Amino acid sequence: MSIKEKEQLTEKQMSILNSEMDKRKKSVGLSYVLFIFFGSLGVHKFYLGNKKMGIIYLVLGIFGWIAILTGSISAISSEGASGGGASIIGLICIIVLAIMLLVDLFTIPKQVRKKYEEEEQTVIDSLLNNN
Repeated sequence: MSIKEKEQLTEKQMSILNSEMDKRKKSVGLSYVLFIFFGSLGVHKFYLGNKKMGIIYLVLGIFGWIAILTGSISAISSEGASGGGASIIGLICIIVLAIMLLVDLFTIPKQVRKKYEEEEQTVIDSLLNNN
């Protein structure tokens, strides 16, 4: 966000900006709650507006667990003769997801701040372009 652009706003526009940002503001606390309870489904990413990463988390989580379960059931039913491949692929998906979640654990406040700044810039641009 450019401070220069923000200084160009009138008092009325600043009031509109503050009102809009109150509506659009994301909570770090809620982001962590979503992360803790639904992290492997990427719900915290969807909340922060990062749909692409949310879909990646969702696919890795669902595919990983299904592959592990399928491989385990296959291995049990065939007395260990097969199913290892599916379990290994599922385990790799879950490990990749776990690494991504570990990164998120420490970067959620930064992600929320970045989202706020992006939203603020969008509102400022729309206010300045409506003159």
